Parts: sequence; C-alpha cells; structure tokens
Amino acid sequence: MRRSPMRDRKVGDEIGELLRQTYDDVLREPLPDRLRDLLEGLETDRPFFLAEARAREDSDAANTLIER
Repeated sequence: MRRSPMRDRKVGDEIGELLRQTYDDVLREPLPDRLRDLLEGLETDRPFFLAEARAREDSDAANTLIER
C-alpha cells in the first residue's frame, strides 16, 4: 500500500514542528553551573585554564601509556 504525498508532507511538517519545539526548549534551559564557571574562567583567566587543560591531557596520556 502506497502513502500519499500529502500524508508524507503532513508527517514531515509535524516532525519539523516537534524538532523546533524541542530546540526552543533546550535554548530556554539554564546553562549548567560547571559550564558557566568554565566559560567565565576562560574569559578572565585564559592562560591558567589552558595550562590546566594541557596538564590534564598530559596526565591522561601518561596514564594511558602506563595502562598499556
């Protein structure tokens, strides 16, 4: 049995509307505290956060080598 093009269009429109509503809901959610703090820290103390991130990456890489 074949579906009509109008039905397919209606289903597509409904899916599009649900996606728009979901996207709008996500935009209204508050930013998690950890992410907000990270962004604020990057704005005010970028060198410190970059150094901390590099140290963490180096530590993770060293741990990976030790595990192997």
